[in-house]
Amino acid sequence: MKVVVVTFPGLGQVTKIDYNTTVFTALLEVHVSRSEDPWQVSLWYAEGTEWHETPMVLSSDPKSHPISLQSPQPSPNLHKLYFTVPLTFRLHTNFTIKFRSSPDQKWKWVKEYQGSPDGTILLRSVTSQELISNELGDYIEGLNPNLQSKSHRSQSPGTTLWSLEAPIDAADGQKSNFKDIKFGLPWGLGKFSR
Repeated sequence: MKVVVVTFPGLGQVTKIDYNTTVFTALLEVHVSRSEDPWQVSLWYAEGTEWHETPMVLSSDPKSHPISLQSPQPSPNLHKLYFTVPLTFRLHTNFTIKFRSSPDQKWKWVKEYQGSPDGTILLRSVTSQELISNELGDYIEGLNPNLQSKSHRSQSPGTTLWSLEAPIDAADGQKSNFKDIKFGLPWGLGKFSR
């Protein structure tokens, strides 16, 4: 029987939030016959390239469920299971979900199961320069290793500037020399291609 997984903040999109701690919520819509199964959900997240896992907890308090995950007309054949976990972060954070119906079952990644790409969380504003990474590679997936980046302080609070340098051959007499240089993908593949 099919399971539908929806999250808040949403998978497959970039979500800006105001605070560096947010409560992640995963909604599993399962057939009523499977609502008593010992479902498990786990949040996977990465600030940069290193991924971490944290188990999510079944939530029975309807007041804590995000309005965007509540439907006005529930289906009589489906039961909604809400799982939550608070997460504190300081950089942009990529995340995804895996789930299973019981501890003796194999985990299913939501991307493989229903094609939902990773989500990304960004802080709406950052006022402390210490919270910003000096590594451009933390923000650009697949940053070209030929680029030499250096971070600079800005007069605008919460903003970091980078300068980039790349080797390019000198001009040949009167003929200028040009070079195409691949840069990388901001916040990962597919985030801005839609």
